[in-house]
Amino acid sequence: MTANQTASIIALPDATTVRLHILPDEVMTIAEAAIHAGKTPKTIRRWCDEFGISRQVRKNSPVQVSRIALDMVIHGDWPALERLKAGDRAHRLVTFYRVLADLD
Repeated sequence: MTANQTASIIALPDATTVRLHILPDEVMTIAEAAIHAGKTPKTIRRWCDEFGISRQVRKNSPVQVSRIALDMVIHGDWPALERLKAGDRAHRLVTFYRVLADLD
């Protein structure tokens, strides 16, 4: 790898170390996310744990799933999910999913 190639590599945070910032218009419940994805609530909960696409404000409060992060998982778009977790909401990969969800 050349020096230029090394300089273009971006280190993005690991899903387990980042608390995903979810905008209010992106929030879905586990049940809504399951219907949207065509999966069971158990699968959605597993994806939330595995990919870090949700948050829980307090213990025993409802889990809030990010609509755009869920869409990224559904499509297997890991670069977009990494950008979202890095807080790069202006990146074209992230804005595409906001437009797809009719949030912009």
